[in-house]
Amino acid sequence: MKRAFLTILLAALPAAAQWRHFGSDTTRATGFFGAGFASPVNPVARQLDTGWTLSGGVGVTRDYFGVTLDAMFADFGINHRALLAAGVPRGDQKYWSLTVDPVLHVNPRGPVDFYITGGGGLYSQITEFRGGYGYGGPFGGRDDVIASNTVYKPGVDGGAGFAFNVGYSRTVKIFAEARFHHMFFHYGPGASFIPVTVGVRF
Repeated sequence: MKRAFLTILLAALPAAAQWRHFGSDTTRATGFFGAGFASPVNPVARQLDTGWTLSGGVGVTRDYFGVTLDAMFADFGINHRALLAAGVPRGDQKYWSLTVDPVLHVNPRGPVDFYITGGGGLYSQITEFRGGYGYGGPFGGRDDVIASNTVYKPGVDGGAGFAFNVGYSRTVKIFAEARFHHMFFHYGPGASFIPVTVGVRF
């Protein structure tokens, strides 16, 4: 995954520096939403499978700088080895975050924009162990949860991405980004994962 992201970065970065429009922008409202996959990072990667993620945010931008209030959700399945150690047939671990993230744009008004972002805020980890598929009756759902634990801690995030113009619009863009998230704990190294997200910025 790291090699693929580096290849995309090196291929698209020259394009981000072209067709630059000079001048000053007014402050405007911005937002984004996207979906993708998330890869856990050791040590939690030893217990979790690759999962899926949703993210979105709102903020303001002026010229090359902006700030957004970002929300992220990631859902990972607990792997077979960890389930055997816990003595349960199924389980998952979910994370959500609410962070404040400054954004630096290379070419916000051009057809291709490279940007970097990072910040921090509140994170939550929700761990649930579940019974067998027939445990909660014919419809399962929340009734099959046999153990659950929720933790709230501070965390940080940082990453980079590309945004591409949609048609002739300079405000609506398709984006692809990778972002590192880390949730701190009072004990141990904490929990880290990397969502790779594709979506729309406006």
